[in-house]
Amino acid sequence: MIVIEKTQVKNLINRVGMMLFILAVYILGCTVPVPLARTSATFRHVLAHTSVGIMSFMSGGNFQRLSLFMVGLNPLMIAMLIIQLLTMLRLFYFDTLSMTQLIKIQQWLTLGFAIIQSTAVTLGLKITTGTLDSLAVILMLTAGSMFVVWLGNMNMKFGIGGTITLILFNIISGSAPTLLRSIKMLAKQSYGPLWLLLAAIAGCIILVFWVSFNRAYYPLKMINTSMSSHDRPIILPIGLNMGAMMTYMVGMSLLMVPTLLANVLGPGSLFANPYFNMVISGILAFVLFYFFTFVQFDPKAQAKAMLQGNNYILGVRPGEPTRKYLRQILLHVSFLGALLNAIQLSFGLLGGQVLGNFAGLAIIPMNMIMIVMFMQGIKDQLLVLLFPLKYEKLMKEE
Repeated sequence: MIVIEKTQVKNLINRVGMMLFILAVYILGCTVPVPLARTSATFRHVLAHTSVGIMSFMSGGNFQRLSLFMVGLNPLMIAMLIIQLLTMLRLFYFDTLSMTQLIKIQQWLTLGFAIIQSTAVTLGLKITTGTLDSLAVILMLTAGSMFVVWLGNMNMKFGIGGTITLILFNIISGSAPTLLRSIKMLAKQSYGPLWLLLAAIAGCIILVFWVSFNRAYYPLKMINTSMSSHDRPIILPIGLNMGAMMTYMVGMSLLMVPTLLANVLGPGSLFANPYFNMVISGILAFVLFYFFTFVQFDPKAQAKAMLQGNNYILGVRPGEPTRKYLRQILLHVSFLGALLNAIQLSFGLLGGQVLGNFAGLAIIPMNMIMIVMFMQGIKDQLLVLLFPLKYEKLMKEE
């Protein structure tokens, strides 16, 4: 027993050590400037007047720094979105592929999007002056992105948190400077301390609400035919906020599209209007939330599993009627989460353009949501790793 416990403790320590090592490598790579690239006027304008910088560090990239890792995990997020979409819609027989085949396709898609994004960053932001320099920078940014993806995979196998750890670091380090500037500006206003106190109270209320809402669920009651009629119904929890994490992680790459279109089409286009962008981003976030909710809780798969497990919902026939019932329940239960997350995302990404000097305050609610969800994911993995130790202690007590 003692040998097993020591092995488990050692495994946990090794995982924490590997996570810290991978995070240190990632931080170092984010500080290495891209050779042959320069900070152009276009690059400074995009960072100062658009939400591309905020979107990037929340979707696994880091466009705020002209570094080797600036494209980062963003291509992987887009590849994951496409794979899940094709699998859910059962297009091109994706639902029949094995996990190994899906991973290989995802890797090739990631490479393709890494090349596309590296090209878009290099040419769109005009960070090079010559053709050969552009090709070299595109190659370096692509290699840097694929290396970050590899770091995330290594952290998933040997560390803790996988890609979530890297994105969480980006969120904290990327939003801190903007947030501090906004706090200083707020403190200089009339009744500055009072405004800071009110902002802190509002932040705590938002934090408590999202922690509670992230754990809230609709208790769907099921009956098992093998159980006694006196037994209590089985509860199948349907989370109210199931689609949030993937919407923030993966969907952020798609939410960058309106802002990128504004840069391509020019200041006279409709996409250059921040209010129009907020509406478009909100609609996209609303749809993405429902999409990822149905990915995690597939009514057809759930109805099939219930039929095979001799479970049924009281008053609902097994099979196709159960699938339709679950679909309706999911549509109604997820509405509030889709609406709240859409508002938070659109305001967090584009509210800074409306608030001006207080742009950092717009991203506080969104940052809180993401940090709560990502920390929950890391905590769940830690609990899994610690479970054998708790089990051994319980066995000793008995």
